[in-house]
Amino acid sequence: MSTERGFKDSIAGTVSGAACLFTGHPFDTIRVRLQTSNTPVGIIDMFQKTVKYEGFKGLYKGVTSPLLGVMFETAILFTAYGQMKELLRGKHEKQDRIINCGISGGFAGLVASLFLTPIELVKCRLQVQTTGPQKYKGSWDCLVKTIQESGVKGIYKGYVPTMAREVVGNVAFFSCYESLKRYFTIRAAQKNPDKPATLSLPSLIMAGGISGMAYWTVLYPVDVAKSQIQTSETSQSVFKILGDTYKREGLKGWFRGYTPTIIRSFPTNAVMFSVYEIVIYLLG
Repeated sequence: MSTERGFKDSIAGTVSGAACLFTGHPFDTIRVRLQTSNTPVGIIDMFQKTVKYEGFKGLYKGVTSPLLGVMFETAILFTAYGQMKELLRGKHEKQDRIINCGISGGFAGLVASLFLTPIELVKCRLQVQTTGPQKYKGSWDCLVKTIQESGVKGIYKGYVPTMAREVVGNVAFFSCYESLKRYFTIRAAQKNPDKPATLSLPSLIMAGGISGMAYWTVLYPVDVAKSQIQTSETSQSVFKILGDTYKREGLKGWFRGYTPTIIRSFPTNAVMFSVYEIVIYLLG
């Protein structure tokens, strides 16, 4: 495994993670509030209420927790992905097989979920605090109080659904991304056969955006359950939450917040992959 490549992946992952977070956090706040609302509510209504009562800064509630965390988590994700791809690559293979990209993505998601679970727990708990008395003053206060109340295991509440989402989601994420990159590269080569085939920025944007949509779609109901688990005072299983939600709202209850998530996923992942590829290029 290459130490140099791992270093480049970690740097590029850190920068792209920050870019991704600032692009998509407002959408993420709306998603979590829709997922954890006691009554069904529309996207526009939730957005208007948030801005009316909390201002635009309300859309960035909980951003401190994931800022450093997401930068670190994205660095871990891309590093683990790159190292596993290298490990699986055959000696004479010039290009990674798509199945190896999928396996590497799943492994990267497994590793990332260990760091991501506490970050998401703090972020979700801060995001659902609206008006009135607030239990947590900020990210650090939320982390400390959670540990005081439930021990270290408390910050890993929701680990199983987070892990499931990350593993399955990143199999789809990286498989889709690598497949689309190759498709766009072939298209570029066909259009300009006399020039070296290179990916344009619009192609990177499309590949990253569509891959992000795939990541969120494959296991979205589990993410709905995860948000409810991490913001609830009681302990419930994923199956119990999904079962109760289905009884109350039908299948549409499993996809609460899906629309803002998909709207968010395209630009944030387009930015993340584009920034990642640009930084890798600049690092040589």
